[in-house]
Amino acid sequence: MESLWRDIDMRRLDQGEDTETNLVIISHGLTSRVFLMKWFKWTVDQFERLNNFGNCEFRVMQLGPGGDYSLAIFHTKEELQSWGLSPEMVIDQQWRATANRGNWNEDFPGYLNSFFDHLKDSQENEEAEESENRELQLSTEHFALD
Repeated sequence: MESLWRDIDMRRLDQGEDTETNLVIISHGLTSRVFLMKWFKWTVDQFERLNNFGNCEFRVMQLGPGGDYSLAIFHTKEELQSWGLSPEMVIDQQWRATANRGNWNEDFPGYLNSFFDHLKDSQENEEAEESENRELQLSTEHFALD
């Protein structure tokens, strides 16, 4: 699965500039969801929202004009929602359908920030570090006095 993901992403499967390569991956629902999770960099919470594929059900990841793959080119917003994609995931898929690859951070910085919400801001880190240094200094002075 890892090498397939890399081969697709690095366009190793293209035969030439004038040809179009299509892949069909036949798999169980869980494995397909894992593949999509890795491809679209979904979190565990986002992955767990997704419904498993039904028998003979399919998803189409299509390459958009900007060079990124999206589920929203072939499938409707309603289909994406019925599969369990959150509103943020649907927006991501709609953006990928037309956006230029590599502009995600500039065009939609809120999405990237959501991955780092649990981290402290640098100012909070500085304040925490200063507090730890003060405590260390006070304890060092206390032991020096004894």
